[in-house]
Amino acid sequence: MGKPTSLILVSLGSFVLFCFVGQAAEPNNVFRHSPVHVELVNKLPGGVTLKVHCQSKNDDLGFHDLAPDVKYEFQFRPNTGLRSTLFFCSFQWPDYDGCGHNCSYLIQPNGPCVINWNTGQYDICNPWNQS
Repeated sequence: MGKPTSLILVSLGSFVLFCFVGQAAEPNNVFRHSPVHVELVNKLPGGVTLKVHCQSKNDDLGFHDLAPDVKYEFQFRPNTGLRSTLFFCSFQWPDYDGCGHNCSYLIQPNGPCVINWNTGQYDICNPWNQS
């Protein structure tokens, strides 16, 4: 093995060891991340119940019906190493057709917009939640 390759391997090995030691410095925290807390609140007008379904590749949290102003919460620990935990949540409520069977979204810094097929413009917009 040449000197540059050995130096890279030793440096990489030292970095990996440093990461493990840093994680082990906290009691009971080897290879663990702090939990992520997710909170969803039904703020739909008209007393409508919101149906929520959240899941990751490994964990399906099922369907939950949220009455107005009701909060649904869950938490998870992200995976460690090169893998990550990704949760998806879908939302349904009565009398919301949304974009039907042909959806087109425009994602912008101030919030997502869906195309209004009557005007041909992306003028049905919602701001990002700032909280």
